[in-house]
This record gives sequence, C-alpha cells and structure tokens, in this order.
Amino acid sequence: MATEVRICKKCSGVQPGDFKGVVKKKHRKVGCFGVCAKKHPELKGSCYVKAGKRVVAASSKEELLRAVAGAC
Repeated sequence: MATEVRICKKCSGVQPGDFKGVVKKKHRKVGCFGVCAKKHPELKGSCYVKAGKRVVAASSKEELLRAVAGAC
C-alpha cells in the first residue's frame, strides 16, 4: 500500500501539483496536519509534508521530492 502524503498549502512550502509523478493523486491530501512553522521554529525556511505518520522535511523542494519518493 502506498503512503498518504498530506500537504498544507499555507505552511509546507510546496503545492500538491509539485508531487505529480512522485505520488499518485489519490494519495495526496491537502490540509493542515498540525505542524506549523509558528509552533515548530526548527522547520522555518524548509519544505515539509507529512508522509504516513512522520513529517519529512528538507531544505529545498527538490530534496523534499527525492525524500518523499524514497519514503513511498
């Protein structure tokens, strides 16, 4: 079974369309997952999503896409 990727368009620094070809559309969910940069200053300036039950973060969108591709 593929991992669900949750993307917050406001905080994550990425858009759902960025994952085209990496994560199937049916496994991309959009909405808050409770890990905002305001509450977690260590994530400020990075791109991140929730893949399965863990938060995957990277310093750039390209690195995040590679990390998510490896996690799924």
